[in-house]
Amino acid sequence: MHIGNKIRELVKEKGLAVTEFAKKINYSRRNAYVIFSRKSIDTAVLKKIGEVLEYDFFKYYIKEDITSKAEEPAPKYNRQLKDYETKIEALSSEIKYLKEINDLLKEKLKKKK
Repeated sequence: MHIGNKIRELVKEKGLAVTEFAKKINYSRRNAYVIFSRKSIDTAVLKKIGEVLEYDFFKYYIKEDITSKAEEPAPKYNRQLKDYETKIEALSSEIKYLKEINDLLKEKLKKKK
């Protein structure tokens, strides 16, 4: 997405003159046109522009970021998960074994009484 084009489009939709828009974001008219030509923009400036135009520009970036992360495999976490599953299995076996020992000891104590 060309962020400058989107900003220009919204300024037009809001019926703002470029001079008025520039004044609201504390920029010169000339620098407003520079913003319109930009493919990317500083987040602080984009936040200010979003407030002035009452528009959330960050939704485009969040959507892209979430989509890309959801589709990426996580080999590091898959490895950790496998390790934890192995540990859980070993601990479950140990618990079962200790319960058997505990039951045998209880039986032995009952016989002594």
